[in-house]
Amino acid sequence: MTIFPGLLESQRPQARTKGQLTMESLSEHFALFYYLLQCLGSSLGLLLITIGIPGQFLPGIIALVFWLFGIEPSDEAIQTRGIEALVLLGLAILAEIIEFLSGLIGGRTAGSSRRGAVGAILGGFLGGVIGNLMFPLIGGLIGILMGTGLGAFVGEWSAQSKSRRQQPTVEGGDSRALKVGFASMIGRAVGLIAKLALAMCCFLYCIVALIRELW
Repeated sequence: MTIFPGLLESQRPQARTKGQLTMESLSEHFALFYYLLQCLGSSLGLLLITIGIPGQFLPGIIALVFWLFGIEPSDEAIQTRGIEALVLLGLAILAEIIEFLSGLIGGRTAGSSRRGAVGAILGGFLGGVIGNLMFPLIGGLIGILMGTGLGAFVGEWSAQSKSRRQQPTVEGGDSRALKVGFASMIGRAVGLIAKLALAMCCFLYCIVALIRELW
């Protein structure tokens, strides 16, 4: 037998409201933690790019982990993480493609051969490794650019030397190799700038989202 039915009825909506507030508070804390982690990941990604490592993938990987393992209190938030993972990983892949193609296109505009293109790729990789060993952080970027140019020059010079042996009338091998090396280096620089710009956009997005959660 209920002695105070009116009192109990008035307390039930309050209990539901309290539960809803608890869930909303939990969602806010998860979102705050997520975007704080994304800001740290984006910062680390920018740092990795400067040493020649494709760090622009970090924000997408973080979002992918949250989505796959369902590290969110609501289904709506999990779906949002899935969309963010697709967008961030898509931008990261696009940045990598732009950087890769820019060096090749730069060399092609100067008439690069296959050896010149291969030399640019290998030279950029070796230059990044050597640059990081000699001068951490900024040395990686400088090494990638110089290695790309030098590798393209050596590869193109080798191709032109082979052509001159087969056809002694061929001229201008050294000057062409210099043009290919310089054009490949400029193209790679454009690609690196594009990659850093896309990574910076991801970082700014995470900063804005974090500020919105704190606000």
